Amino acid sequence: MSLVSEVSRMIAQISEELVWGQIVARAWCDEDLMERLLSDPSAVLAEHDLDVPPGMQVEVVLGTEVKVDDTDTVRRFILPANPPHELIEEDLAGGAVAYCAACGRCGACGCRCRC
Repeated sequence: MSLVSEVSRMIAQISEELVWGQIVARAWCDEDLMERLLSDPSAVLAEHDLDVPPGMQVEVVLGTEVKVDDTDTVRRFILPANPPHELIEEDLAGGAVAYCAACGRCGACGCRCRC
């Protein structure tokens, strides 16, 4: 694999995890979204432009940190049951989330997510 394709893959993965983090933060604040995310994850992901390759299964599973895990046949979106602290609407304004998908908490990774 060339360096350019490896960097492109890494950028796509980081972007996907950031979008997943935003979905998780919104679901923590919106019970209807949480129910839909758990019952029909593919539809919710598609609404947020997170497409899953054809033939891959989608699973949303409870875990301890916000992340995306892939195998050859399954893409698992890890969903912590509870946020690390109380979220308010201002935490979600402008696309910023109060819970960083890169590090699992604000400011620890230097991602500048404006949390």
